[in-house]
Formats: sequence, structure tokens, C-alpha cells
Amino acid sequence: MASKLRQFVVYSKLTILTVIAMAVVIVVFKNRGYKTNFWPGADGDPVSTLWLMLATAVSSIVVFWVLSKTRRVLKELAQVRAEQLFAEHAAEQDRLKKNLDEQERRIDEKLRRAVAGDNPRP
Repeated sequence: MASKLRQFVVYSKLTILTVIAMAVVIVVFKNRGYKTNFWPGADGDPVSTLWLMLATAVSSIVVFWVLSKTRRVLKELAQVRAEQLFAEHAAEQDRLKKNLDEQERRIDEKLRRAVAGDNPRP
């Protein structure tokens, strides 16, 4: 049963991709003869609409790629900052633990001296 469902999903995806490819071919075929005067730096020379569509598609993909990379870098930056904060917090805790251990050692030493009677009274 699972193989039939998987087969259906695969063929559905293939059908969708085929329909999209056919739509692209139809758009390209229908716009092959159209020209436009709007093009940055073209100075009024007519330019094929296909080049305009291609430039728009490529620039959209590039912008999406740049934004996704920027988002990933910002996410990694936040993780690095969190790790640094955690490391600083751990170092502070370690420093406080050493300080507390030293105080405890001094108190134990004073208690041993007091119990043993080695502590001279002023």
C-alpha cells in the first residue's frame, strides 16, 4: 500500500513539473516576437521581452539567494553570541566556585586550628 502511495506522489510531482515546463515553453513561445522600449541603459532601443523576463527571473533568484544567505548568517551570528554568553557565564561560575572553594579552605583551616588549640589569642 505504501508503494502505491509513493508511486502516486512521484507521478503527481512529475505531472506538476511537466505542466510548469509546458507553461514556461508557452510563455516563451507567445512572447518571442514582442519587444519593449523599457530597459535600463538601452536608450530607447527595443529589447526583446524574453530578455526582460529572463533578467527579472535571474535577479529574483539572486535576491532570494542573497536574502536566504543573509538570514542564515544572522542566525549563526545569534548562535555564536549565545555561545559566547554561555562561555562567559560558565567562566564566571568557575571563578566564583574557585573563590568559594578558597574561602571554604580558609574557614576549614581556621576551624582546625581553633579545635586543635593552635590559634594564639591576642
